[in-house]
Amino acid sequence: MTTEQFYHEPVLKNEIVELLITDNSGVYLDCTLGGGGHFRAVAEKLSKEAVLIGIDQDIDAIKWNKEHPVSGDCQVIIEQGSFSNFDKILDKYKVDQVDGVLLDLGISSWQIDNKDRGFSFMGDGALDMRMNRSNGIPASEFIEISSEKQLAKILEEYGEVQNAKRMARTIKNCPFLIKTSSDLRNCLTNEYGQNLKYKVLAKVFQALRIAINDELGELQRFLNKVVQHLKPHGRIVVMAYHSLEDRIVKDFLRSAEQGCICPPHLPICVCKRVASLKRITRKSMQASDEEVENNSRSRSVRVRAAEKIAGVVP
Repeated sequence: MTTEQFYHEPVLKNEIVELLITDNSGVYLDCTLGGGGHFRAVAEKLSKEAVLIGIDQDIDAIKWNKEHPVSGDCQVIIEQGSFSNFDKILDKYKVDQVDGVLLDLGISSWQIDNKDRGFSFMGDGALDMRMNRSNGIPASEFIEISSEKQLAKILEEYGEVQNAKRMARTIKNCPFLIKTSSDLRNCLTNEYGQNLKYKVLAKVFQALRIAINDELGELQRFLNKVVQHLKPHGRIVVMAYHSLEDRIVKDFLRSAEQGCICPPHLPICVCKRVASLKRITRKSMQASDEEVENNSRSRSVRVRAAEKIAGVVP
């Protein structure tokens, strides 16, 4: 696994570093390490007193980042784990709160390009799709045990596929076993024709990947506890690549920014609700036209950031 194979230039690298770091001697957490692009960019800006923790559930990402040391003077910690369990890793190192948390959602360039992982419809490897291959079941088995109704719901909700019922029926009634990425692609092109749009195939693969890895559940569990692990003025920065994730993040930040929700006619507040975050990005940040031209995978990114309000009790 070479540097060229695994590492790809991170999306909005400079902008993410600027949003995340408020104290170059602080403690920072990258919950989705991947190829370590953002991780390394952050490390270069930190002092020797700082601590930088990287988490990823993909053992390939962990191995690669451990084999390729980070340049910089800060203390570096790399651990395998799902980002919704970041608090357990903080506990392991006796870290109560951090100065910044970065979450880069979706899948890494390495995972897309590695045909053996089954994430891309362009490949011919086993239809696995698990971020952590030691947990859960592969996508091929998931398809086999799921009902037509369950598949239709997944395709409609997670892939926003039109006429999801027909597509689910096509998959379940496929005349051959679906074991590889190309099997699934061929099953669909047999029904819809060779001109089936790549965009539609991408939606199908996205929907299955989200379901296999419980990605939206992971995100919600992460958001439910991240604020309590931020120091006052600590920041959370989230990069989302499709509307389902971005909507969850946007709604969470808006809600966390809202204080009293009592009806206007009440003379005093009885809800006791206080704002815990202040949004830094009022609207999502997107990649420039120049960056999109140089890195097509930056086209769909939406970045949202917020800062913890001082005085908020965890």
